Amino acid sequence: MSGGDTAAPTTPGTQRLEGHRATTLGASPFTRNAPAIGVAITFGVLSLIWLVAGDALVGGRWLVTHLFTLGVLSVLIWSFSRNFAARFTGAGDLPERLVTTWALTLLLGVSVTVMIGGRALGAHWPLVIGTAGVMLVVGANVLTLRRLRHRARNERFVWVVRRYEDAHVVFLVAAGLGGSIGAGWVPGELFIAVRDAHIHLNVLGWAGVTVLTTLVVFGPAMLRVRIEQGAEQRASAALQRAVFGLGAAALGLVLSGIGLTIGDGAEGPARLLFVLGMAAYVQAVFVVALPLLRAIRDHDRSPLRWSIAASIIWLPVAVVVDTVLLVLGRPGWSVGLAVALLVGVLAQLILTVLLHVAPLLRGRDFAARDLIIARTEQLPRTRAVVLNLGVVVVLLAELLPGLPDVVVRQTARAGWSLVVVAVVVHLAIILWPVGRADPSEVRSAAANRYRGGS
Repeated sequence: MSGGDTAAPTTPGTQRLEGHRATTLGASPFTRNAPAIGVAITFGVLSLIWLVAGDALVGGRWLVTHLFTLGVLSVLIWSFSRNFAARFTGAGDLPERLVTTWALTLLLGVSVTVMIGGRALGAHWPLVIGTAGVMLVVGANVLTLRRLRHRARNERFVWVVRRYEDAHVVFLVAAGLGGSIGAGWVPGELFIAVRDAHIHLNVLGWAGVTVLTTLVVFGPAMLRVRIEQGAEQRASAALQRAVFGLGAAALGLVLSGIGLTIGDGAEGPARLLFVLGMAAYVQAVFVVALPLLRAIRDHDRSPLRWSIAASIIWLPVAVVVDTVLLVLGRPGWSVGLAVALLVGVLAQLILTVLLHVAPLLRGRDFAARDLIIARTEQLPRTRAVVLNLGVVVVLLAELLPGLPDVVVRQTARAGWSLVVVAVVVHLAIILWPVGRADPSEVRSAAANRYRGGS
């Protein structure tokens, strides 16, 4: 399989796939993720609606960001970190019953809804209650992860669970800062500094550390290659430094805000602390990214490689630009950087992971799985180009100086249109009904390779 824009060719080996294709399969390894995926897709669709509507709906751009970061990103991180931790430690499955998983997912989804609704409507207590609910579910998951780590039968991946625990703790700090901002407990002169610390801990800590940790061990699986020798050990040490570095960077942001209120250059040492912390984070990004980029360069076994490559290239670029802007005293969390990090990196990786797990989650026999896999093999490079071109166009509209307002609006609208089209196509691949797949009609290069074909 080339992974390009052509369908997999039919080969004589395809005929060998048909004998066992109607066999009914057992429970999917991602069954426990199903409710969280449903909640995330619901919030994702709402994000698209608010994005297209713009300021016509309450909340505007702020609501789009939080619908995605909390309703999509946080729900999926919470769910997949639990599932991966159970499997990486050799525990096999979570200790709780499936109904408990559904209940926790519902509580998390409701808490996110209440929190976002409270903030959008300017209601204090719903915001506080929703934030507390989210923190309760995530905090309880720290204990679950710790129990799984202590019961580990496979020591090789224990470090992964430790980094998941670190990311959860970072989220609790970020949520506390965000809740304090929303409740009006942060002094006005520190508002921007605390907001920037909250954003960096949330996006780069909670999401970034979890994603980078998962990519070390799950990225090769999506690329259908082996983990590069020594990559785990290097990543484990680098990501531990990244957690401490990000904590130092967030502290530097807050101290910088205090220094600015004092004046006379008092913010200088705090900015140096921020830069050093971000440097540790960027170094960890390269440690994780380089083995994956080498695998993408050397192998063409997965149609997902285009999206994975784009995501891990966007991350260091966005973090470096963000750091430079903040050091120069300019707004660090611009719209352009939000697009690069939230869409170019995180949304793209979420769609990629969902494409990878959809055949295992939805296909109840090999024919159905092959059908969904075959869908992912159609125009993978074009899908990635459309999404990333949209990100580039929005970045140009938002970051290039001196453009007339009408040009900025129309260019940004064109870029967002490309992003929306790409996201809808990905969701269609994931959600389109499977029906009764005819084994003789399903053509999948991946299935042909791994189920006995030539």
